[in-house]
Amino acid sequence: MPFTPLHYPAGYILSKTDKRLSLPGLLVGSVIPDIEVPLMWIFFPGIWDHLLFHSLIGVFTVCTLLAVVITRFIYPPVISLVFGVDHAKLAEACRVTPTMIVSCMLGALFHVLVDIPMHPFNPTLWPWVPPNEIIGSVVLFFGEGSILVGFTRANTLFSVIMGVLGVLILVVNINKNLWEEIWLGYSTPRDNQDLTGTNHSSNEI
Repeated sequence: MPFTPLHYPAGYILSKTDKRLSLPGLLVGSVIPDIEVPLMWIFFPGIWDHLLFHSLIGVFTVCTLLAVVITRFIYPPVISLVFGVDHAKLAEACRVTPTMIVSCMLGALFHVLVDIPMHPFNPTLWPWVPPNEIIGSVVLFFGEGSILVGFTRANTLFSVIMGVLGVLILVVNINKNLWEEIWLGYSTPRDNQDLTGTNHSSNEI
């Protein structure tokens, strides 16, 4: 993706297909593959900037492992600090469980699958199939014989689609406790909170 945060809608929508999935795990997993892009630019200039992290072997190993570590130890304090979401709720949602691990893996996998149609090279099956042998279908469709033109148009199309979905997610959740819904996948009803944000629900421990 041209802008990594635009992978957010895919993770959020996926979390709504099965309530057992961990939204934090899905979200962190969905951005992990792009960590390799600046690293490739810095340490391996001149070769593909999508490689191990955008391959299936990378998704099921290093991407999942990194996503689990970041979800468990970095996601709660950062989201709590920046968006004011209760740290205890975040810590509970980010506990390492089989469901959280699977969610991290699915987030990374969906990132790679979403990228495939819109990139002129895909290391999906690397190291067995060279990245330049898997050309995105949308790139070919819009390319009119030019890979660069196809890549630019494909990126624009996917950016618009994901951007619109992101706005719709915000609109749908605007009357809820927005940041909890966006970053936890569920929210405390506003009726259960006073103006200071303290939870007064009857089942609070």
